[in-house]
Amino acid sequence: MNTATLDRLARMLTAHADQGATPAQMSEAYRAVPARDAAAYLSEDAFSTKRHLENCIAIYGNGYDDIRASAIEAIASGRAAFWTTSTYSAARTVDLPLALNRGVGIREALEQAFPAWCADRREAAMETIVPLNTKAVNALALAYAQISGSFFEDAELEARRMRDCRRAVA
Repeated sequence: MNTATLDRLARMLTAHADQGATPAQMSEAYRAVPARDAAAYLSEDAFSTKRHLENCIAIYGNGYDDIRASAIEAIASGRAAFWTTSTYSAARTVDLPLALNRGVGIREALEQAFPAWCADRREAAMETIVPLNTKAVNALALAYAQISGSFFEDAELEARRMRDCRRAVA
């Protein structure tokens, strides 16, 4: 269960408790959220994740063979799979998915790509990461919370694989 789900669950349980809910009602409220998330998590398969990969390649116009191969390997292995919004002109961020798809944590991959002297660019680099499956969404949401203190709903992160979410730079 990711940070966003835990936060929603905590808010819901607090609201129930404030309204004088009985223990049985609290238990029912607790079971409702994880079951919904579990159903979404279990219904995701390698084929739907590969479709997300193909969509991202079309949306962002960056069908890099190395990243594609590493994403397919991650999908086949049941790991979190990632894509990027970057192009080759952004050398530091275009290689992030390679490390992530090999199982390197987001924080560690960012620290490798952006050493201490350019650590201020790590948060912006996270904007280029596109999660291809639920495991990747959970990992990215947690990384945002830990690294920048930002909170993202799962749907916000999932939107990156459905439409071009690059931000215009002034």
